[in-house]
Amino acid sequence: MKPDLYKSMSKEKGKLYLDGERMILTSTNVFGTLRKDLIDNIGKDRTKGFLIRYGWNLGNNDAKKALANQYRSVEEILRQGPVLHMLKGYTDVKTTSLKIDHSGAVHVEGMWFSSYEAEEHIRQFGLSEVPVCHTLTGFASGYYSEVCGHQVIFKEVSCKARGDKECNYVGKSLSAWTDEIADEVLYYEPSPIKNELQSTYEQLLQERNNLSKAFLIHQRLTEALMSGSDLQAISDIVYRENGTAIVIEDIQLQPIAFAGVDVLSLDEIRHDIEKTIENQRLVNFQAMNQTSVIVGQSYHRLTSPIFLEKQQLGYCSLLYTNGTYSSEADQMILERVATVCSLYLMNEKSAFEAAERMKGHFLDQILNKELSSAKEIVKRGQFVEMNLDQPYYMVVLKYRVEQLEMKSDLYFHEQLMERVVDFFKRSSDKLIGQRNGNLVFLMQDSTANGETVRKQCTSLLSNLTKEFKGYSFKMGVSTRSELILEAPERYEESVTAVQMTTLANQLTYFDDLGMTALLIRSNDKNMIEQKARQLLGELYDQRFENHDFLKTLYVFLINGGNLEKSMTQLALSKSGLRYRISKLESLLGTSLRDPMHSHQILVTLQVLIAEGELHVD
Repeated sequence: MKPDLYKSMSKEKGKLYLDGERMILTSTNVFGTLRKDLIDNIGKDRTKGFLIRYGWNLGNNDAKKALANQYRSVEEILRQGPVLHMLKGYTDVKTTSLKIDHSGAVHVEGMWFSSYEAEEHIRQFGLSEVPVCHTLTGFASGYYSEVCGHQVIFKEVSCKARGDKECNYVGKSLSAWTDEIADEVLYYEPSPIKNELQSTYEQLLQERNNLSKAFLIHQRLTEALMSGSDLQAISDIVYRENGTAIVIEDIQLQPIAFAGVDVLSLDEIRHDIEKTIENQRLVNFQAMNQTSVIVGQSYHRLTSPIFLEKQQLGYCSLLYTNGTYSSEADQMILERVATVCSLYLMNEKSAFEAAERMKGHFLDQILNKELSSAKEIVKRGQFVEMNLDQPYYMVVLKYRVEQLEMKSDLYFHEQLMERVVDFFKRSSDKLIGQRNGNLVFLMQDSTANGETVRKQCTSLLSNLTKEFKGYSFKMGVSTRSELILEAPERYEESVTAVQMTTLANQLTYFDDLGMTALLIRSNDKNMIEQKARQLLGELYDQRFENHDFLKTLYVFLINGGNLEKSMTQLALSKSGLRYRISKLESLLGTSLRDPMHSHQILVTLQVLIAEGELHVD
């Protein structure tokens, strides 16, 4: 026969005793009000911990009484826990599973019906997003832990206050739980509010110190920026005030400025971040939009992107070694450094663009012959740091849209201009302008054969082709000149040269046009027209209607009669190309394999193209 837990109950002069222990009776409404006040005053999280520990003490106390009775097994004692719960009016309990293994580890599951806590929470707050039966959970944990002699933790997995059908619980020995219970265990540890206030005070003090430090550095940086200091000076200030190594890099991870590291370490630092990007597959590194911690093999870096007009231009990074990481203060400082770098680059960009606009206007004046004397031009050139007594070439850059979905609009033209200006940023021996939808350059070159201009034009064409997909680019270069007053004529030569370019040859020199150049220079339009009629016949007279045939003729001849190259450039099949060649030979009355005749036709076509009489684009 099971012993009774409570053998006697008595009352005297306002006192209730149960087995000699004084008790009080109170309504669940009052408890609900107390619970609400606790939540309103100390918050849900601290209230949860308070109620769990309160329940734990209730369960622990009842377990001690149960252990004092003569029960035959631990399981029998454990099953008295729900009986006590119901006896005191907390809830109706149904244990659905109770298992104790050979080591004493416990696993129990069950349901709580009519939980007073769930009912009061709904009455005071409405439905909850999380389970709320904290005293029931604490009671069960305290009871089982005392009886079993080791910590048993209960967790409410569904709750009527959350909108569930009933409240369900799971209880296990602490060793049987996984990481999912880690946060719950913390609620069983007493956390006096004075300790929390002390911790909060210390955090606020640290935050104040962080803000003061960040503000001081920001003030130093602002003063440096206002006084015209560069990025190296900014790096030096950060390192001096913060004591952490810093590197400022462009979008290609090339160092622009640094402090706290020596020059010999820069290659190692760059190699480390490049290897980290590769190993960790940081495919979005160049699209970084917020401060991030990047853990490399040799360095840990706190990196913040540098933006200018929504375009990412580079990175600011604080570098750490020996496994040390950044503090919140470092992040605040770094983000201010990134902002100052953006302002510095914006000032630099504005000054540079103003200078380039002035250079572009100056070039327009030269080409429009608005400046009457070479002496005046050379004098004005000194204001843009150019000696215009030096040999030069005129160059024209032309672009074309190759894909229908691409738009050749003002926005792209501005992008292109900005990219070209940036490409030539480190050289001061150029004037860059715009004319008739093309970009125009006056490029100085002291080499006798213009090798510097050739290399720069080739590199620029390669870069633009890679960066702007869907567009094709070509350039024409004039003859070399040492007289600045000849610039308008040299410009016309470069326009002619760019019209002679092909898909296979994006860069054409006027000097390379040979006989074509001489005919163009003769400026004898009647002779050119007469020659065209003689060689081309009705193809010239009806040149608009015969555009496709004339284009085929030009491409075939410019490629030296190579069928494969011509097919590719014309996007024709071999049979289609052969048909057109046969038709052309019939119209011309000659074989296109005749080198003498073919050369005369090619030169004539080139002159017509240069004169604007024929278009093969």
